[in-house]
Amino acid sequence: MATKTAYTHCRICEPQCGLVATISDGRLVSVRGDADHVHSQGYVCTKAAGAVEIVYDPDRVTQPMKRVGDPGVFEPVSWDEALDDIAQRLGRIRTDSSPDALATFCGNPPLFSYATSMALAGFQEVLGIRWRYGINSEDASARMAANALLYGSVAIAPKPDLWRTHFAVIIGANPLVSHGSLVTEARLREALDAVVERGGRVVVVDPRRTETAQRYEHISVRPGSDAFLLLGIIRTLIDKDLVNHSFIDRHVGGLSTLADVIAPFDIQQCASRSGIPAAVIEQLARDFASADSGVVYGRTGTCTQRFGTLNNVLQDIVVLLTGNFDRVGGLLFGWAAIDLPELARKAGTDTYGKVRTRVNQHPDVFGLLPSTDLAVDIVTPGEGQIKALALVGGNPVLSSAGGGTRLAEALEQLELSFSLDLYINETNKHCHYVLPVTHFYERDDVPVTTLANMLRPAIWATEAVIEPPAGVRQEWQILNEIAKRMGRGGAHVLRPLRWLAKLGWNITPRRLLDLLLRTSKAGDRFGFRRRGVSFDKLTRDFPHGKKLLDELPTGEIDARLATPDGKIPLAAPEVLGELAALGEHTDEDRFGFRLIGMRELRSHNTWMHNAPRLMPEGRRLTARVNPSDAHRLGLADGSDVDITSASGSVRVAVAVSDEVGPGTVALPHGWGHDGGWSRANAAGGVNSNILASASGSDIERLAGMSILNGIPVDLSAVAGDPPPARERP
Repeated sequence: MATKTAYTHCRICEPQCGLVATISDGRLVSVRGDADHVHSQGYVCTKAAGAVEIVYDPDRVTQPMKRVGDPGVFEPVSWDEALDDIAQRLGRIRTDSSPDALATFCGNPPLFSYATSMALAGFQEVLGIRWRYGINSEDASARMAANALLYGSVAIAPKPDLWRTHFAVIIGANPLVSHGSLVTEARLREALDAVVERGGRVVVVDPRRTETAQRYEHISVRPGSDAFLLLGIIRTLIDKDLVNHSFIDRHVGGLSTLADVIAPFDIQQCASRSGIPAAVIEQLARDFASADSGVVYGRTGTCTQRFGTLNNVLQDIVVLLTGNFDRVGGLLFGWAAIDLPELARKAGTDTYGKVRTRVNQHPDVFGLLPSTDLAVDIVTPGEGQIKALALVGGNPVLSSAGGGTRLAEALEQLELSFSLDLYINETNKHCHYVLPVTHFYERDDVPVTTLANMLRPAIWATEAVIEPPAGVRQEWQILNEIAKRMGRGGAHVLRPLRWLAKLGWNITPRRLLDLLLRTSKAGDRFGFRRRGVSFDKLTRDFPHGKKLLDELPTGEIDARLATPDGKIPLAAPEVLGELAALGEHTDEDRFGFRLIGMRELRSHNTWMHNAPRLMPEGRRLTARVNPSDAHRLGLADGSDVDITSASGSVRVAVAVSDEVGPGTVALPHGWGHDGGWSRANAAGGVNSNILASASGSDIERLAGMSILNGIPVDLSAVAGDPPPARERP
């Protein structure tokens, strides 16, 4: 038996932790944390080991599948049959209608593959695809839209300097479970612990006493009301003259206008709406302003609200008003060897509102349209109606607001749909083809998409550690081959590369990435910089990665801002409009509870529930309910409860817990499977997104965000066997 080890990295979430893989006779046996890895330093969570089980999952798709009956009924076909048919039908639809009859949807896993990202961009460009949907509207679009409004570009995303700050406010994030998002830092626990050790504070604002909140200070906020807390802090900073006027005068505009507009939001109203006493809000503002340095870090919880973009703008305004921007311990501009934001700007992909969805006119954010509009854009007749869809690693039937019934029905109307994925899932079971792709342990990679999010800039690379099954291909190979069979040369963004491909010289994503690496700030300049890197040098000479900087630089503001006047606007028209809408909005009185989502250590969105390590026998979905609410409703641990919103109803077991306050219900997402994965299906549970509205009027306006937190719901105790989840018409 031949056993060897190889150094690689995980590609499930943003830290992309370094791993040591053990391979026996060509089979991946196990992975463990790489203690020598320059960034993660041995840290790894259980999902990396669970991903090993996915490699060998008998439910994994390992040959092209063609649908031959009802949804989910497929039979294997050859690659040539599948690719020829897809290419011919795409060409016919494009000719008979227009390029606007074609659309793509990109999910979360492909974003961690540089080759897939390159090829998908090339595929969209070569076919003239304008409708490019994605999962970002359930994740980070609000943050990116806020970047555009404040800093002039969605690609300019300041990072919290958590390793050096003295006061960290964590709002709507649970980094001890999520391991950070839009922040690439595997050692977040150590970074936050260090804040406390040097005499600083970590304050976690969340409706639930999360794993992060349990470790540090916790302020419980009413679900969906974060904007009122932030406005209360801002009012206090302005009213008590706790503003850094020197910084404001040099770098910020619109403060007086903002102050006038928020004047109606007095501290008592902010306290009443947020559920946080006025004295607590005022003291938090004073303490933050007086700290040696401070930062506010918010993520999915603040994004997936009715006023998600406004939340992200306001949390940055707190930092800006106190001068904690572009200085040690505050918000800093990112730095990376390959500057992805700069590449995006040069390529024109750092877009906000360049394209809008057909029917509801929601904006694209960083080139992606909101998933909730895909169904209506398919079924609504007229110019630009979508007739063909390419799904790349996505499962919007389960992951998007509304619970997916509408989208599933829309997919059945398409003339062609095909999916590149590891599994037959709840979405692609409605496709005409499912094309099998490599697992991340079966391909080379560099964490290109997250380099600019690192708090301690570094770089690393990996070769594939095992060979893929004979019947699968990498996503870039599939997209490139379809483009080639359509007579387009290949899936390349640049026209010269397409010309070369037509002549038989197909430049691979690896060669392009190596070019970017070698000409980057850390590159070897093709041998002219001895200590520089290339792809091969990273895997050969730096198997544990290469540290580039100890910390993020400061003094970047004048060079990095992309606003017309070089100042950060606090009173953009879009922001003022949302403040007016916030003041006028009231939730429906008939619902007595507010629903929030929550992340679980053993889950990652919708695609990891088929691994035995992550979904052991007996693991079940439960909704967290406060003891006082449970007592009033006659609920105990394990009791079934109906959760009802204006959009739908689900029945789920209860876990009674004081993690959530009275009137709050927490329900994890990603459950309720009905695809081609047997263990995930058997685990049961319900799709929490059934309770979220997919109506165009219920989608956050500035970024097209799905509203997944702060949903008004009611609870009612039930007895007997639970009925299937249902979606309201």
